[in-house]
Amino acid sequence: MIDLKQTTFIIPLRVDTGDRLRNVILSTCFLLHHFDTTVMIKEVDSERRFETFALPIIKRLVDTKNLVHVFEEETRTDDAFHRTKVLNDMVMMSKTDVVVNYDTDIILPVSSYTTAVEMLSGECDVVYPYKFGERGERKVNLPLTIDTQEDMDGFENNDWVKSFIESDYSPDIFDQNAFYARNVNGLGWAEYGMVQFFNRQVYIDGYLENEGFIAYAPEDVERHHRWKTLGYNIGRVDTHAYHLEHDRTQNSWYTNPHMVRNNQLWEELKVLSKEQLIEYYTQQDYVKERLG
Repeated sequence: MIDLKQTTFIIPLRVDTGDRLRNVILSTCFLLHHFDTTVMIKEVDSERRFETFALPIIKRLVDTKNLVHVFEEETRTDDAFHRTKVLNDMVMMSKTDVVVNYDTDIILPVSSYTTAVEMLSGECDVVYPYKFGERGERKVNLPLTIDTQEDMDGFENNDWVKSFIESDYSPDIFDQNAFYARNVNGLGWAEYGMVQFFNRQVYIDGYLENEGFIAYAPEDVERHHRWKTLGYNIGRVDTHAYHLEHDRTQNSWYTNPHMVRNNQLWEELKVLSKEQLIEYYTQQDYVKERLG
């Protein structure tokens, strides 16, 4: 097991599909199997789906002593997943030097995790552990999902899952079902989402996640632009990330009802100078509430 004790993986979660349930089980087991680290999952939903459906399976497969699960009942009337707020909650809860903004559906080559942490101990403030562009993201269509109680009860007896476990949770197994997505109108390229490694204090000093963005997109683009404008040293690991595919719901950028407003906010922010960005962010209510 690799020592990443000074790292916390923060995973915002809403179990909205069987694919998402499968993915959070696989990614959590992968992290807890390979690394001595903290995995923090904050679930915001109408019911405790992770605790009810995912956690019993994870406990059968790996030691969960370093797993932190926080549940918050959803109070939004539009049922939108306020992902940026959930991430900020977990950043402030974390106690380690390194914080990893980690999507539920992502797994990396094992060496990428240690390389990213090493880069943070050097000159980097934030590290994207994958290449920019079409060779940075390998999409994975897995031959299983979770639709029934029978699927949950027999999860580890599924042939593919057994192969994953027997391989010592090696991400190489994804290659048989993986492909590089074509870039069509800007889609299918690895850019600024999926997973990022941060120096925690730099994350906080850079105003965290912008809570004006609701659900998904384009908060990842704005975050990268902001840090670049503020002068942060941004690094990349020269490899790919595995993106476990899943069904899309209203909270994805494809169908996000807040997308028009999200895009308007991005258009307003991307033209600001460093001084204007600092002025804007220091006036935001969430910044005042969290940072004083």
